[in-house]
Amino acid sequence: MLLTSDGIRSKKIEKAFCGLIPKDRSKERVIILHTVRRIEHYFYIAYFRSFFLKNGFKNKNITTINICHDNVKKITNSDIIFVCGGNTFYILDRIKKTGYDKIITNHIKKNKLYIGLSAGSIVIHKTIEIAGWGSEGDKNEIGLKNLKGLNITNTAIFPHYKDKLKKEVEEFRKKVKYKVVALKDGQALLIKGKIEKIIR
Repeated sequence: MLLTSDGIRSKKIEKAFCGLIPKDRSKERVIILHTVRRIEHYFYIAYFRSFFLKNGFKNKNITTINICHDNVKKITNSDIIFVCGGNTFYILDRIKKTGYDKIITNHIKKNKLYIGLSAGSIVIHKTIEIAGWGSEGDKNEIGLKNLKGLNITNTAIFPHYKDKLKKEVEEFRKKVKYKVVALKDGQALLIKGKIEKIIR
């Protein structure tokens, strides 16, 4: 798993990513899950697609899926699942309602690569309570009551960390019994089996 704060935005994270995939990417299948609801935000999806194309993936093997809708295409066999950012409460709710929670869980159990960006890095923990924490936390605009995540990792990600948020993060660490990793933009947490490594 490659859990990022703001995507694969640095040479070090890109190098780590390339080390997790075959040298020949021509047959590698990618799913990009997103919840873009405004036309002007689709340039993010174009950027992610261009990243994969630049790294040797074929356009025909890259599928973008907007999980804002209930009748989304369900692809159960892919090599990489990339979950974009946004409002964590909304994204988790849509992942569960579209059935992609089970697809992602089975994908990771098969030791296939999962990439998370911000909210996409938060949802695979056992709870997303960290998403709403602090002065810059997400607002639970949909009133989501069940904050149980996909329960794949015991490490919670605090994305978009800045030095001014240090006190808030420390306060959160004191109130929970699991590991919390704060990532600045341009950083990622690589989880490979029981090994965890922060990429700076």
